Amino acid sequence: MGQAAPAAALSAAPAPVHAPADTFRLPDNIVGDPGERRVRPTLAVLYRLAVGPAADYYAPRFLRFEQAGHSKPGFHWAAMIFPPVWAFYRKLWISGIVYAMMPVAGALAVLALGERIDDWDIPWLIGAALLTWLLPALCAATLADSLLYHRIRRIVRRAEARTVNAAEAAQVIAERSPTSGVAGFLLGIGSIIIALSIVAPGMLRAYTEHAVRAHIAETIASVRPVQAEVGQAIEQLERAPVQRTEVRLSPAAWAHMLDELSLNPSTGRLRLSLGPAVPELWGKTLLLAPALDVFHRVRWFCIPIDIPERYLPKECRGG
Repeated sequence: MGQAAPAAALSAAPAPVHAPADTFRLPDNIVGDPGERRVRPTLAVLYRLAVGPAADYYAPRFLRFEQAGHSKPGFHWAAMIFPPVWAFYRKLWISGIVYAMMPVAGALAVLALGERIDDWDIPWLIGAALLTWLLPALCAATLADSLLYHRIRRIVRRAEARTVNAAEAAQVIAERSPTSGVAGFLLGIGSIIIALSIVAPGMLRAYTEHAVRAHIAETIASVRPVQAEVGQAIEQLERAPVQRTEVRLSPAAWAHMLDELSLNPSTGRLRLSLGPAVPELWGKTLLLAPALDVFHRVRWFCIPIDIPERYLPKECRGG
């Protein structure tokens, strides 16, 4: 009877006969679907017991989720900075595993797309950071409150299903540990170390290959003035300038990677002999071959002689 008077005072309409004695109707000025405004006052206490540390942060949010009838995306700093550590600390075992594997999945995406993102406007390292850290971290931070809410809600419902009243349910919930510092440290830190051991070698290799491709692209770009001069002569003569003998061009004038740059006047081909600036390519050769298209304009083709395909920029790969 002690709760009937406040309930009548807060409700604009009489409480239904079948309403439980431990419920009240929230005031009409609370935003939400009127059909979803009935919240048990004992739920706040049970949620606080179930969530444990930081209950002042979580409990009000979880009650708002109850009022709305569903969880909502949010933002959680701890889950963003150390996603698997936070998840394992809160005993979200599956989420912890997923959070630990997300950077690995991002790294695999970088490895798969590595040869395609060389031409991105943003630097390669920023693209890699987005896929391996920032996007997984933002995903973890956005979903953290909702994931923990559903876990706490299940714990409270199971406790209530096993007991006859709220006091017994609260006792059952209080007997369990809501968090695990050992799991957060061992599993969280351990999963980060394992993920790094998987990701780091492949990312280092991918970045090295990207850097080599970027150097080759830079070297090709550095000889474009020579290509333009040769192309202009070919367009005028509609053939290679065979009247000229083969000439040697100074590599220092174009690129630090070049050991030698030569022009074959009988074919118009430029031969690029790569120097020691990039050890992986020292002594290897690249040809730039001109050809006239149907409009009698010169098109250049990149022909690698002895350079592995993984080191070639897009313009030098076959197919």
